[in-house]
Amino acid sequence: MRSTTAILISIACFAAGCSTPSVSDQRATSILNNTRVEAGLSHGQPYQFSLVQDITRRGEQAQRFEIRHGDCGKVTGWSDCANDRGRVERKEGPKNTFSHPNQGVWLGYSLFIPEDFPSISPASTHLSQTKVEGEGRPIWEIVFNRNGVVRFSDEAECALGPLVRWQGVWNDITIYVHYGDSGQDTYFQLYRNGTLLCDRSRPVMHQTMWGRDQQIGMKYGIYQVFRSRYTSRNGSLPTQVVYYDEMLAGTRREDVDVRMRDAAGLPPVD
Repeated sequence: MRSTTAILISIACFAAGCSTPSVSDQRATSILNNTRVEAGLSHGQPYQFSLVQDITRRGEQAQRFEIRHGDCGKVTGWSDCANDRGRVERKEGPKNTFSHPNQGVWLGYSLFIPEDFPSISPASTHLSQTKVEGEGRPIWEIVFNRNGVVRFSDEAECALGPLVRWQGVWNDITIYVHYGDSGQDTYFQLYRNGTLLCDRSRPVMHQTMWGRDQQIGMKYGIYQVFRSRYTSRNGSLPTQVVYYDEMLAGTRREDVDVRMRDAAGLPPVD
């Protein structure tokens, strides 16, 4: 993890008029350019994903995801439709592009949840997850019902606060995650708008994932789980829409943190 001293040096360099490095020079990787909509499992309707210009955090465009009642998909060996689920997600491809086994990575992005975004509690909405190929349980995932949590592979959770506090504004999210099983002081941190909400000092990888080849991939978008818990009480599921912007992965916080990049005068990602 990058030290506070190094961050202050970078800021001082900018104030002194140092040249501004490009995104590639900053060792940051575009998440959008290294993911794709997951064919088959994503529901496949024409409105599922688009790049839009009406709501953005920085730059000219943001990513828009939408899912409606009845939207679901299936692939060989698994059906969301038959398992009370539905999704539209982009997935890291190929695996281990920026989610490297036994290494740490910084993820930075902005998330906009509209004011009219409905909770489907007691069902749940997952807005990102990282998985090992062949494992059912995510390594970590961000889940919103009426409240938000980060849930880990051992079922431990970090609280993110009520959904209403996340709605109607851009939320700048910075995540540090290390996909190792020993030797680290920090395995997971999540910052929202510069405030640390989650700090974990033990591995995020479940023990069943240790000691073998790990093909790791991040997914993000909208993933609805146990939808019948909502529909059995309320009828049709309401439409959910979310926006993502400024998505980067890198080895240093200052390369991907939206607010740090903005303050340093670095260009928008898209």
